Amino acid sequence: MKNLYGILVWALCAAMLSSCGVKKGDTPVFVKDEYGVVEKINPQNKEVYLVFTGHYSHSDSGYFENFDGVTPVLDILEERGVKGSFFPTGVCFDVDRYQEPVKRIIKNGHYLSSHSYAHLLLCENGKSLVSEDSLRADFAIMESRLESYGLTKDQYQWLIPPYETYDQKAVDVMKSMGYKLVNPTSGFITGMDWTSPGAPNYHSTEMILENLWNYEKENTMNGVVLLIHAMNYPDRTDADRPYTYLGEIIDKLKEKGYIFKTMFHVIEAENAI
Repeated sequence: MKNLYGILVWALCAAMLSSCGVKKGDTPVFVKDEYGVVEKINPQNKEVYLVFTGHYSHSDSGYFENFDGVTPVLDILEERGVKGSFFPTGVCFDVDRYQEPVKRIIKNGHYLSSHSYAHLLLCENGKSLVSEDSLRADFAIMESRLESYGLTKDQYQWLIPPYETYDQKAVDVMKSMGYKLVNPTSGFITGMDWTSPGAPNYHSTEMILENLWNYEKENTMNGVVLLIHAMNYPDRTDADRPYTYLGEIIDKLKEKGYIFKTMFHVIEAENAI
């Protein structure tokens, strides 16, 4: 039944995308970084790709890293009639309280993939930290979790590397496993919402939003892959979480003429070529 459910949702999403103007010949345009990872999609168009990540740390029962922002994010997206792309780690799929939100992601037509099972740090200071065998083993577990929800590889083929950090070795291994890699567009600091007030590296949500709107003013948001953590980091109030302002971000971008797309649109466009 799970596989049938996943196939039906996939078919529905494909039909929705076809009705939204994805046509044969609409070849996606990718801007890639030095490692060949996509960081902008169709920069010629006023479209934004909202991506949401999350992880659950078993070591502290999800105190620091969790996926607790997923339900508020889903509520805001539903209120605004916008679809997003979700990339929780495979560990999140093992946590009881995330079962219904994950099913809701699929049911509501959002894109669902992952970014490793255990949130592996692939490299640091120019040094690879994970062997090819370990990466493949981790991804095998991740795939089993995704497929338990009825998803297939052609659906979750796009993923965000764990920690949004990688080297050429890791990129080559992930691509050899059949994955296409996307990473948040550089220049934003939305990923710094894990920092705590009073710490030297603290980035308040006010600073994060100011950075976002300055980027839009100076560069436009065309083709931007915008990361917003669906996580409740400790020591930050709800008012100091970027996702709290997701509705305002969406409203303001809509007013400026932007539309929102997901990785489903990319897959559909690639398949139509």
